[in-house]
Amino acid sequence: MSTNVLITGGTDGIGKASAKELVKLGYNVIIVGNTEEKGKTVVDEIKQTTPEGHIQFWKADLSLILDVWRISKLFLSKFKHLDTLILCAFQMQPKRKLTSEGLEKTFALYYLCRFALIQYLDSAIGIMGETRIIDFATPGQNYGKIDFSDIAMEKNYSAINALKRGSFCNDLIAIEYSKRAVKKRVTFILACPGTVRTGVINPYPQPHKSILKVYLWLFGTSPEKLGKISTYYATDKSLMNSRLKIFHRKKEIKLGASRLDSGLGQKLWEKSSQFMHEIQTKGALH
Repeated sequence: MSTNVLITGGTDGIGKASAKELVKLGYNVIIVGNTEEKGKTVVDEIKQTTPEGHIQFWKADLSLILDVWRISKLFLSKFKHLDTLILCAFQMQPKRKLTSEGLEKTFALYYLCRFALIQYLDSAIGIMGETRIIDFATPGQNYGKIDFSDIAMEKNYSAINALKRGSFCNDLIAIEYSKRAVKKRVTFILACPGTVRTGVINPYPQPHKSILKVYLWLFGTSPEKLGKISTYYATDKSLMNSRLKIFHRKKEIKLGASRLDSGLGQKLWEKSSQFMHEIQTKGALH
């Protein structure tokens, strides 16, 4: 029986490095990204080093709910079970940008579409042994309250505020999911990779992009090192059936009591489900 792995943001950085490691272990790996040429290059590269490996690329814009819905249906049409879901897709947005579905892009890519993918794949999660969900984010960000009346962030937008809000949302949903999935065999791993040499700053204009690239090169960790840590999250038996684990790389950390005890996670879950439903309904009508 194959071990099925789905990796978002799998054509670059941590996602690509994770795919390389897991293909070596004999896993059936699907990487998802929005550039066909880049996806083909990564698949060819992995097949050169691991000719017998099982790797394929699916094209999708992971900031769009309808694209996430489409690849979820594709996965469920081909596979009965999902063993590992690795969520890596993310880019910093120097200026406020809306998706074609009307959502602020960082919120959509970094949080909502991750939440949506987990929901859409629910029937394949934890049904044939344990499923591990590995969510690369920045746990423990001090953001405060989520303004549900300004999800598009028309007020006070900055790349850092958008990052903090997305990270906070990932924290809340990881905790809420671990409460709701008690009957499933699922371990949710919320992972902080720290500073990594990836294409996360590609949307920045010059000269800012070059300056940030130098910073990442000097102070960032290689994606290859994080790929090995990601593989640890995916395969280490000591993490089995842990429900929720939070890491900074390999060091386990704890979140503040306000996140654990707050009803905000439930409200965010309900609002997120509402956004998904509204976008799906509009999409079905076109």
